Amino acid sequence: MTTDTTVDRWFSGERLPRARARLIAFPHAGGAASAYQRWSTWAGPDLELRAVQYPGRAGRFTEPAHTRCEPLAHDIAARLQTFMDLPLVLFGHSMGALVAFEVAVELELTYGIRPAHLIVSGAPAPSVPSRTTSMRSDVPDETLVAAMRALGGSKEEVLADPELLPLILPVMRADLAIGESYRPRALTRIGAPVTVMSGVDDASATAADIRGWQEYTTGEFQQLSFPGDHFYLHAEHARQVFGRVCDLVGQYAADGTRQSDGRWSEHTQ
Repeated sequence: MTTDTTVDRWFSGERLPRARARLIAFPHAGGAASAYQRWSTWAGPDLELRAVQYPGRAGRFTEPAHTRCEPLAHDIAARLQTFMDLPLVLFGHSMGALVAFEVAVELELTYGIRPAHLIVSGAPAPSVPSRTTSMRSDVPDETLVAAMRALGGSKEEVLADPELLPLILPVMRADLAIGESYRPRALTRIGAPVTVMSGVDDASATAADIRGWQEYTTGEFQQLSFPGDHFYLHAEHARQVFGRVCDLVGQYAADGTRQSDGRWSEHTQ
């Protein structure tokens, strides 16, 4: 059985005694659990938000980063077994969307567990080829840094620091390799409903690109868009985005009732 210490290394946050649903958030390529720090401060006591901490970053620098999606998803799904006391919603942004989907597949096929909902954000369907040739694991450092700067989501002071780049670029390359090598299992569809979200100005994940996720579920499907680019969920309308996520999670309260009074988050206050 997985120990609490091992589980804590993989997930931020803590158990909330009043929680009636649990949201597992998967960071983007190069990102860490801290990407969802603001969401954690906005969440109300009925929602337990646990962000995934991938190996190779933050408090796990000494561990090798994964370069393939399936082994990473396998490790995460195994540790989610301790979290099944509440309805479980998975949210993944960009590369994190692929990992979240593969975790949902692993939970259903290996453990017979169907997540309550899968929310994928800022990511084309797995069947859609990447539109960029510069944001790849095998390009020179200067090309990769320029692509990261253009996409956004990275602090300029970090990208301009020659002492920090040797720490962050290997992690980014490993994460990009996950997306480049990922091929979903043949004809795999999950039973959980799927919601796809994106920024209207995100050229890397257009409305047509993300619509293809409909082919990966036998459950309900919906598509939502918000103002902004690839990192719309952390930008000007971040609270609006998180509020919509909370609305989706609120459908799966442990007592079977839907929350509409704002208790899932403080975004209405």
